[in-house]
Amino acid sequence: MTEDAPLEDLIREGRIGTFAPARIGGHDVLVETDPIGTSVYQIRGERVLTLRGNKGYREEIVAALLDAVDDLADADDLGSIVRLRPIEVPGFALDRAALLGPGHTAFFKDKPLADRGMQVIPVHRSEAVDGEEYATFWPGVIGRNLGIRQLDWTREPSPRADVRRLDDGEGGLYRRKGSRRSPKAGTVTAKTVLKHDLPGLLDGVRLSAMDVRGHDLRLHREWDRLRGTLHLPGGSEVVDVDIPRLSALAVFGPLFAGADFDAAALAAASASPPEDMLEMRVNDEGRRRYDNEAHPASLEECLEWLRALCPHDGNFLVFVGRSGGCVQMMWQSKPESQEPRLWLETPELEHGRSRGRHVTLDEAEQMITVLAREDRVAVDDLGDLEHVPF
Repeated sequence: MTEDAPLEDLIREGRIGTFAPARIGGHDVLVETDPIGTSVYQIRGERVLTLRGNKGYREEIVAALLDAVDDLADADDLGSIVRLRPIEVPGFALDRAALLGPGHTAFFKDKPLADRGMQVIPVHRSEAVDGEEYATFWPGVIGRNLGIRQLDWTREPSPRADVRRLDDGEGGLYRRKGSRRSPKAGTVTAKTVLKHDLPGLLDGVRLSAMDVRGHDLRLHREWDRLRGTLHLPGGSEVVDVDIPRLSALAVFGPLFAGADFDAAALAAASASPPEDMLEMRVNDEGRRRYDNEAHPASLEECLEWLRALCPHDGNFLVFVGRSGGCVQMMWQSKPESQEPRLWLETPELEHGRSRGRHVTLDEAEQMITVLAREDRVAVDDLGDLEHVPF
């Protein structure tokens, strides 16, 4: 079909759904229904505005989306900028209409409609930034970074964080292998950063996590605490942060979801008692885990790894306490006819040796527990120790 064909004919071309004219709210539209969902087209002169909903499609949502962007859709200079407008629909969790201009939609990919087609998508205010580039918007809402199914109108919001490394360490979290720079922020769910990344930060790693309004959380881990600052939008205020490493989601999750900063929640978390934890290194051939660096782990997680570690010759665990005391253990099964036995020791670097013996799992559990709770290497409590030179 030629480019000068009627716009409605171009829309229908190659589509498998059933088309019917309709009036939704105050808007004359063309509705396409197919086995998966519903597409709505509003012809506006030489351009067409579309939206699509699969699960949870409702006409009141369609009307709200079209109303929200009605004053924008005929502008000549939409370009690659994403425009957000508020919407409010009872029983609908999303509260913004995101308008995508011609040439920058997830729906119209082929000419001539790609150059004449616009799209409006329902999003939450915690997921996108008004005025941001389509290239920045796309990975989170249309791509997979936020885990959003943007055609599912029953979905819950997926608050976003733009994350950047602040330290000059090489490779690792949010950095290419071999690189010491983070030229571009990564877009991920705020929950990923607050619940998983921040509590597990390695020594020396500093992260910036920013919400869509400009709240910039800059933190590093010091043992069981996350320390740093929260920069409020516009540089108006900087708030000191010193909280348990596992409390970031509870303290800052609502902020990244669009709520106001809660100073009382921060103060309450700051007063929390120390966590029973260790830094742990795992080598488990069966699970293909070979840690090069120690990772923070709760006492519960450490004990779970003790019980889960495959009793294969050479598999080991290393635990380090707050003051640097170390307890390490390795499964040994040589000669091959022997049942595997667990060797536990503490290194004495100043003497070039270690002290230890073979232990039961219960004895190993006790050594780990004392190290985590009392910050004490209790290997001497076992008795009958051997000295093994390095």
